[in-house]
Amino acid sequence: MNIFHLSLFSLLFALPLLGNNTIAIDAELKKLWPANRTVNIVFHGHSVPSGYHVTPDVRPFESYPHLFFVSLKNRYPNAVINIITTAIGGENSIRGATRFADDVFPHRPDLIFIDYGLNDRARPIDEVETAWRSMISEAKTANVPLVLITPTGASNADFSDPADPLSIRAALIRRLAAEEEVLLADVSAAWLAALNSGTPQEDLLSQGNHPNLQGHRIASQVLYQSYLAGLGEPSGSVAAAEFPRDRSTNTFTTADTLLTFTTSNLFSGQGNFLGDSGGPSNRVNSWDGDETLRIDLASNAQLSSFQTRWTVANLTITGFTSDPKASISNTGTAAANGAGNPGSATWNPENSTLVLNLPWDGGNVRSINFANPQASTGQTLNLSFSGDAPGWQASFVSFDYQATAPTTGNSPFSVPLTLNEDSASFTFNGMAGTIYEMQRSASMAPDSWIAITAEGPLANDQIVILTDRSPLEQRQFYRIAITTP
Repeated sequence: MNIFHLSLFSLLFALPLLGNNTIAIDAELKKLWPANRTVNIVFHGHSVPSGYHVTPDVRPFESYPHLFFVSLKNRYPNAVINIITTAIGGENSIRGATRFADDVFPHRPDLIFIDYGLNDRARPIDEVETAWRSMISEAKTANVPLVLITPTGASNADFSDPADPLSIRAALIRRLAAEEEVLLADVSAAWLAALNSGTPQEDLLSQGNHPNLQGHRIASQVLYQSYLAGLGEPSGSVAAAEFPRDRSTNTFTTADTLLTFTTSNLFSGQGNFLGDSGGPSNRVNSWDGDETLRIDLASNAQLSSFQTRWTVANLTITGFTSDPKASISNTGTAAANGAGNPGSATWNPENSTLVLNLPWDGGNVRSINFANPQASTGQTLNLSFSGDAPGWQASFVSFDYQATAPTTGNSPFSVPLTLNEDSASFTFNGMAGTIYEMQRSASMAPDSWIAITAEGPLANDQIVILTDRSPLEQRQFYRIAITTP
């Protein structure tokens, strides 16, 4: 018999307390003029969020605060967002904690990120813990959502070694996030995953202790995923700015290794779009001819939507196992130049082909959403492009995806969490002979999980409903333990 737990990335849900999530900032960012206001996001820390690459060269537009800003703007095109860095190069958390209240709170932050792990290596671990807890306490007292960032890598550090000083600081930050019940952006884990997938560490660094653009892209994607996790969305998003767009490569894998993109030309683009556009002279690497784009999804990943801009084309997509139930909507504000017409989506069941007809969008962002994303789980999607009008072209803004639970055989197993006022429940298709146990924790500590209810061994394949009817006033994390024959 085998006993395992469903991936926390895909099945970790929280009933968060106010100030420990991003729900309030999400609501503010969705407001339209004139009801909206400027939303302030503060990055506190050392040289990395400051934007230092090769000291003294500072490149804020190639650093994760700005890249995170781009991801937010893709999600909230009508929002006014102010990115503020109170970071100081060379500083550690002990010094950062002493000025936290004076330097951060005058900006009236709606969200705070803290990144000090690299420079904390030279200070005693107990002093470091005291400093981090001080900043966490001040943020929680002010009821401002907080994200703790584990460090980016360094040439003199080894994340694969638990005894490495940087690994020890990363472990401390993870523990503090769990104990203090604040959000965590585990950049260190994503950095190690990139190294384990074959990326040389020197390809992620501009100098020994500063990431380059590629390293900052890894951090930015993790930060954005943490933001989504604060909404209760176990999903990820990769924006155009995170792709290598210097016409040097035709393959790109997300930091979490869930999606790999391969195009028949070279990645390029400007601003917030992927793929040149704006006239024949700029279309050297756009999708406007015989080019193709392939998206390989990991066995536990599914594509939930993608966004386009500067697009007037027909997109043909193959590889779905069934109708993904696509819909198209405009997320831009202007209705000129055809932006009011989102286009059409047609599914052909005979050859399992989805055809998207996208009229000119007038430069506005358009979203293609899949009501049945399970049709893409673990599949290879092939996108081809064509057009009727002269000057047709296709460009992309971002791709949104979800991580599902592990698969058994060829059957994907993903579990939604349903929340009511007095209960939390999972509903899913169970397999014969298997035992499913719902577990709950307030902190995610290894010895803190409590069994709530269980079903099985099942006599047949059947629908399983696991429900927690205990009081839900406090933040809770859930997982399912599965015992297979």
